[in-house]
Amino acid sequence: MKKRLFSGMIFLMLFCSLLAGPVSAGEITADVNADVSILTDYVWRGQNYGKDGVIEPNFSIAFANGLSLGFWANYNIDEDRYANSHLINEIDYTLDYSFEAGMFGFSVGYIFYDFPRGGGNTEEVYAGVSLDTILAPTLTFYRDVDSIDGTYISFGIGHDLELNDQATLSLSGSVGWGSASYHDGYFGVKDSSLSDYNLSAAIAYAVTDKITITPQVSYSDFVDSDIGDAAEAGFYEEDGNLYGGVNVSYSF
Repeated sequence: MKKRLFSGMIFLMLFCSLLAGPVSAGEITADVNADVSILTDYVWRGQNYGKDGVIEPNFSIAFANGLSLGFWANYNIDEDRYANSHLINEIDYTLDYSFEAGMFGFSVGYIFYDFPRGGGNTEEVYAGVSLDTILAPTLTFYRDVDSIDGTYISFGIGHDLELNDQATLSLSGSVGWGSASYHDGYFGVKDSSLSDYNLSAAIAYAVTDKITITPQVSYSDFVDSDIGDAAEAGFYEEDGNLYGGVNVSYSF
């Protein structure tokens, strides 16, 4: 509880510092967005945390100087792996700084994962790089500095195809690698290896300049069979997760 409170205080101070900077220089410039996803499952890095319907609200503030804040939550319509239902079982707080240099994009950040109904909480720092070229490759390093004390690396590609003035088709894929301590923390498997992969397709339809509706479908599975077996024993899904739903976003 003390660690959760301490991390929350750090996040709040960082938030206040973001506001204080632009204020001293004049008017605050920021993009504010809110969205909600209604999905069949909540799947994260191959792990299924809720397979009977979830609602995931998200709120973000992106400042002109490259700093941004994000607040995300997962609400389980039915039971999750801890037998919790009809409640919020995870809240994530993200602080990010991103900038571009030529064809490259860079980002560094911090994520606080809060599990109010079981599982405690943990924290990650991350650094990522992207390349503005064909398939838009990205490489992101995540380091858990709290409960898991492990490293996760994600490599992803994607492509957007404009269907018409209002609709855009997005195809993406990613694969993740986990260190021995990462896999041990989540699955009890002390093995450094490829961990999981994810394939996604979505069509973003701009209803207005501010409202976008995005139906989506994804498939995720574990790469390593030992991790898959351990995931099944730990109440996660082993044989892959086909899931989907719709996201509705509003830009203020």
